[in-house]
Amino acid sequence: MGVLLPHRNQIDRTQVLAAALRIADRSGPDSISMRGVAAEVGVAPMSLYHHVRDRDELLDGMVDHLLGELPDVAIAGVPWRSRLRALFSALRLLAHTHRRTFPLVLRYPDSPQLIRLRTTGAAAIADAGVPVGHIARTEGVIWTLVLGFVTREALGQFRDQGPGGADRMASAVLAAVEHHVIWVVADPVRAHRDDPELEWTLPVHE
Repeated sequence: MGVLLPHRNQIDRTQVLAAALRIADRSGPDSISMRGVAAEVGVAPMSLYHHVRDRDELLDGMVDHLLGELPDVAIAGVPWRSRLRALFSALRLLAHTHRRTFPLVLRYPDSPQLIRLRTTGAAAIADAGVPVGHIARTEGVIWTLVLGFVTREALGQFRDQGPGGADRMASAVLAAVEHHVIWVVADPVRAHRDDPELEWTLPVHE
């Protein structure tokens, strides 16, 4: 345990979130506590409450800090395929680097950094020629495929496929993403047709 620091201004929010991420990478997100993070940065536990309200805000901020490691691939003049591939590859690398922590991304869909990444993806598919009225659904399909794959990979669900197995799956996912974008550009009505057999109503909880 580090030496306790007497003043809250000796640490900042970024240091707190980085400490939480280190703990999650070592021992898993369930091991994170306010007391443990305080010990990691060397302050009294009460000092953390100047930077986060509670454990849930700590985890939310940690996810945002994690996604902040991703580079900006929204480069003017770069073809849309190259941007989507760069984003996909960066997410895979991030998930490999933070295997225990990355699955938390699915629990915090409103993370500002995740919104930044989704905006980048939406801009790429808009440049591909996807009609404005179909960008939101196309972007939703893409993120379902991409986040689903990288999260499963982080959880080790492709380890039984032998050398290169996960890479082949990644290639298939990326091909599916690109094909869907091309399909929407060519025929948005058929690509996004509604299927009455899949419609259902969420149960109402009183």
